Amino acid sequence: MEDADAAITEELVKLQQEGISQRELDKVKNKTESMIAFEDMHITNRAASLAIYELLGDADLINKELDRYQAVTAEEIKKESNIIFEEKNSNTLYYYSNN
Repeated sequence: MEDADAAITEELVKLQQEGISQRELDKVKNKTESMIAFEDMHITNRAASLAIYELLGDADLINKELDRYQAVTAEEIKKESNIIFEEKNSNTLYYYSNN
């Protein structure tokens, strides 16, 4: 369990110091675009998305969702990771099975 925790910590530190490559970011953006496209193929999913955006105050956000994902930069991810993944924001719970 401690090895897994150390590996996660190592990756988070790497993200904070080095950020992500443009290639990695492009892969995530492509997956996100694909997910959004396939999600909207079913009318019930589209209706649910519209309802969520309406609850957020602007149903038109559904038309801007992909653009907002596409606008994210590698530098923004690095900057935000340094804010979010601070040690003071972290708690670790080890859960061991009786089996």
